[in-house]
Parts: sequence; C-alpha cells; structure tokens
Amino acid sequence: MLAVCQYTPDWDSLDKRPIPEWFDDVKFGLMILYGIYSVPAWAPVGSYEEWYWHSLNQKGSPTQVWHNATYGPDFKYEDFVPMLKGELFDPDEWADIFFRAGLKYFVPLSKHHDGYTLWPSKTAWNWNSKDTGPHQDIIGELTVALRKRGLHAGVYFSLYDWYHPLYVGPTPERL
Repeated sequence: MLAVCQYTPDWDSLDKRPIPEWFDDVKFGLMILYGIYSVPAWAPVGSYEEWYWHSLNQKGSPTQVWHNATYGPDFKYEDFVPMLKGELFDPDEWADIFFRAGLKYFVPLSKHHDGYTLWPSKTAWNWNSKDTGPHQDIIGELTVALRKRGLHAGVYFSLYDWYHPLYVGPTPERL
C-alpha cells in the first residue's frame, strides 16, 4: 500500500521523499524524449527541440523562421502528428538492446509541455499516440517489454502544459 505524503516546495521537504530501494544499487539508466517535436527534430544551437511548438509561436524566432522556410507558414505544429509514425518502434527490440547494453532502468517522457501523451489518455483524447500518429500505446508496450527483461521502468510526466486552457502553473514568463 502506498502512503500519501504531503510535500512543500522546498529542499528540506523534497529531500525527505523516499527513493526506491533498487535505485541506490543501479547507476546506469536512460531517459529519452520522444514526441511530435521529434518529427521536425530541429532547434537552434543552445535550444531544445522538444520546445519546438513554443518556439514556433514566438514571432520572428529562429524556429519560426526555419519552420516557415522549410514547411511554409500555413503548416501547423499539429500537422506533424500524422508524420509521427513510430515505424522503428519495436518495444521488445528496444528492451533487448537496453538489456544487452547493461541498462538497469529506462525512463521515457510520457507527456511533454505540448500535452501530447504517449499512451491512450482519456484527458488527451485525439492528442495521444494511440488515437493519432503511430497508433500505439508507446508507454504501455514499452513498460511490458522492459519488465519482461527485468528492467525497471519509470515515466517522466510534465505537468507544465503550454496551451491547455486549465493549466495555471508556472510558465517561463511567470518564473
């Protein structure tokens, strides 16, 4: 049974959170970010490609200039979704490669700030990898494959959501 703990936004509180017992013994893992932004896979030097949509909406930004020259000004971020096919995604093959490389854990990004989820989320209907793009439950399939190989599976979920109308948390402008 999991205990519910209350934490406050300071290091004294956060340092009291439990760390899984296995984590102290395994020091080799991998985290990847994959999503719609992986289609254009572009960012100016010193920037992050996973911030593509946000940067695209900054008038005159290097991303917007490059995007318009490459795809045209009428091509929206959402238009990349059908191009996110995942044709090389084979969860069993990935888990086998990770296992043979000696990884002990794997943490994929399950949702970035664009709100697109890599699982069939009921709250991201038609904005997830099962309903659109590759039409696969990437997180679910990968988790099953990792566990079959005895690897620890985690997920990174970003609460920050650039364009969700109900998101009221911190933004770069508010920090």
